[in-house]
Amino acid sequence: MSEEIKIGFLGAGNMARAIAGGMLASKTVTSHQLYASARSEAGCVEAQKMGMCTSLDNNKIVKTCNVVFLAVKPHILPAVLAEVAPSLTPDHLLISVVNATTNEQIEAMCGGTKVPVLRTLPNTPVQVMSGVVVAYPGTHCTEDHTALGRRLMGPLGLFTVLPSEALMDVASGMCGSSPAFMYMIIDAMADAGVRMGLPRKMAAELAAKAMEGSAKMVLESGEHPIQLANNVCSPGGSTIEGVYRLNRAGMRGTVMDAVIGSIEKTQGKEMKYNY
Repeated sequence: MSEEIKIGFLGAGNMARAIAGGMLASKTVTSHQLYASARSEAGCVEAQKMGMCTSLDNNKIVKTCNVVFLAVKPHILPAVLAEVAPSLTPDHLLISVVNATTNEQIEAMCGGTKVPVLRTLPNTPVQVMSGVVVAYPGTHCTEDHTALGRRLMGPLGLFTVLPSEALMDVASGMCGSSPAFMYMIIDAMADAGVRMGLPRKMAAELAAKAMEGSAKMVLESGEHPIQLANNVCSPGGSTIEGVYRLNRAGMRGTVMDAVIGSIEKTQGKEMKYNY
């Protein structure tokens, strides 16, 4: 990647550092290309530990950087964009990681400047280059802008441009929330291992690696997940016994309900519980 490209983060919180950390780990950029702003010196400390240049002045970041990540909370975004709007130009690329804020809303906050906006929603495993990044380009975002977004964020995991911006909330509710579900499943598997005699740390590592390998099989084999599950189930064997117990407990419906609940919450819908 060209050294002349400088990447700024308006906001230096967990997601900004996860993205920056993933880009550094993948060697997509060097720390000298990364800049971040925060509301206080304390907020800059963790970014500084990563080698990023920090500032309390949002406009300084915008004037320095070609690519600017919007990495603040949704309720803070209007004030931040109002502050930097005079510094924005059509030569910038704004990459938003702000939840529940559309491209159109962001464009409207830019003070009439036709700034390219690429709306993205990454999940936290981007920090270890195994995340999911879904994206949708705004009105002034060209294929070249989207390609630049893919070049920066593609090494962080699976980068997918959605066919409709309306699906952003669906992908966010599913992929953004699901790491918490996976951690809970890993912990439950580890508990079972401990219950049957394995040391806690070993049980957690075995469970996590089993999940990692299973996910890799889905991504690389091209086979349907159910077919892969069937391949493991010998007639009358231990795996089909476990599958039977999961189905008897309603595992499939429970997981679907959890994902749908997260999506509906992201969409701002009123929750309706059937239990």
